[in-house]
Amino acid sequence: MTELIRALKVRDIVLFNVVAIVGIRWISLAAATGPSSISLWILALILFFIPQAVAVIYLSKKYPVEGGVYEWAKVEFGDFHGFVAGWCYWSNNLVYYPSLLISVAAIAAFIIPGTSGLASNKVFIATVSLVVLWIAIGFNVVGVKIGKWVQNIGAIGTFVPILVIAALAGVIVYFGKSETHFTFTSILPTKFDYGTLSFWSSMCFALAGLELAAVMSGEIIDAEKTIPKATYLSGIAIVFVYLVGTVSLLIGLSSKDVNFVTGLVQSIHGLELKTGTKYLTNISAFLITLAGIGGAGAWLAGSARILFVTGIDNYLPSKFGTIHPKWKTPHIAIIFQGIIATVFLLMSFIGATAEQAYLVLVDATIIVYFIPYVYIFLASIKVIRRESGASRRSTKSFKIVAGAVGGITTIAAIVLALIPPEAGGNPVLFVSKTLGGSLAFVAVGVIIFWNAKRKRPAAS
Repeated sequence: MTELIRALKVRDIVLFNVVAIVGIRWISLAAATGPSSISLWILALILFFIPQAVAVIYLSKKYPVEGGVYEWAKVEFGDFHGFVAGWCYWSNNLVYYPSLLISVAAIAAFIIPGTSGLASNKVFIATVSLVVLWIAIGFNVVGVKIGKWVQNIGAIGTFVPILVIAALAGVIVYFGKSETHFTFTSILPTKFDYGTLSFWSSMCFALAGLELAAVMSGEIIDAEKTIPKATYLSGIAIVFVYLVGTVSLLIGLSSKDVNFVTGLVQSIHGLELKTGTKYLTNISAFLITLAGIGGAGAWLAGSARILFVTGIDNYLPSKFGTIHPKWKTPHIAIIFQGIIATVFLLMSFIGATAEQAYLVLVDATIIVYFIPYVYIFLASIKVIRRESGASRRSTKSFKIVAGAVGGITTIAAIVLALIPPEAGGNPVLFVSKTLGGSLAFVAVGVIIFWNAKRKRPAAS
């Protein structure tokens, strides 16, 4: 790991966090839910985002090393738990890439006027998805000095469409034609049923990902100071984008007119028609496509580092732990990540059976996604409790409470993931598929770990 190039600065990590965490589609989904989503955003901020930030900041200061959550869990709980945390972090992303890339490809269909019909064309979506995937991989293979610009430009593609809809909303407010009137009562949920709780859980994890940059600590300049500072700044930016974006859409459109399937682009088109402007839809589609490329690049780069560090520790083939002699990147881990992502992407297109298998995998990774966050919060609590008396007791108590709140929120999300989304569905089948599939994912990781553990003494 000493051969890795440290090229990422505070600005790069701020933009990396923004493009990795902000999902433009979450803004449309929140607006489609209505003004009550505002209070749910705030609740998710308090119960998950702030605790996540506290844990990541503290653990990054304590262990500013390549591998992030893998190393944190390994040092605090042992090699087995470190591998499980890293395996879950890597494997749940396998089905995230296709959904992200397919969304990006659908939005790309709106870039050129008159081609929006391509958004439902499977050949177009599959082709664009694969092109975007391998562009992101190519930039990340040739080094962080170049690869970081995929994320940096992508973050700009995230901010500008939000500023566009905020400006359009400002024009609408100026002429007194807001579609939504915000009051204290209207921004509160009318009921706390399963649907509301499930949606809130989704909002919490729309805010997840602050730990991703820490996985690349070995490539960050002065990671011990850079990550905490970048976490503060990016946290403010992320909250701004989600809240301003949601409020702006609700000003321009009633919640029933916000299409949460096709996302922000069609919402911008609706605002465009109301304000008499032109081409903003096409420009925004282009920028959001850049944001999608940046997001794919960020998650590919981060999760590939899990393969890299586990390769160094010989739990996965040692080839994953090699560094390119010229570009100083874990190129084999990144390329392998791309190959696996390609397979899962094609599974979502080729034949009904493959598509059904992919949907089962989506359900199976719901719980797997949450497991690394349990480790993050538990590790932060364990480390903070060992703090010397130099820290003020009130500050120490706040950090411990934040970790506990974040952990409880994560466990609640796991429980919610096991509840069937539709009344009248087969609850036994749903729980069996979700829990059984999740356990199967974890079991594969456990088998790989113990098999590698058994061979290590002989290799020595």
